Amino acid sequence: ALNGIPKIALAPLFLLFFGIGSWSKITIAMTGVAFVVFYNIYLGLRLRERELVEVVQVMGGRRHHVLGYVTIPTLAAPFFAALKTGGPLAILGVIGGEFIASSEGVGHELFTAAQNLDAASEFAGLIVLVVLTLALNGVLTALDGYALKRLGLAARRRPQSRS
Repeated sequence: ALNGIPKIALAPLFLLFFGIGSWSKITIAMTGVAFVVFYNIYLGLRLRERELVEVVQVMGGRRHHVLGYVTIPTLAAPFFAALKTGGPLAILGVIGGEFIASSEGVGHELFTAAQNLDAASEFAGLIVLVVLTLALNGVLTALDGYALKRLGLAARRRPQSRS
């Protein structure tokens, strides 16, 4: 039921509880991303292969071995997929919070430009949002590649034959 509520509809409540400052925007962003991350992690846990867990346990592995060798590598891809999906949702939440009540930020500037019918400023704000989203996606893609490489899950390159 909580996931069905549009997160932007909760923004006035967060503004009442946390004020006009940064914490209200952070809370709106976290609420928008929380369910995406939860569902991806939940599905990742369900996809964890029981046979691998049993093999680690048969070989004398304890819970931390199962966590380190089976669970975390299994959850790495769904976790980063959730972050890549949730990043734009977080930006949307922050912008929505700035629309409702803020004296600064890109959302405030977009709202002010729309009220003043200033198309140039509106498009400039949209370009800033696109660049911000692309930068966030680039950082998350780099972190994803690094984490998968560290966990040994990245696709191995074939050695190229020299001719």
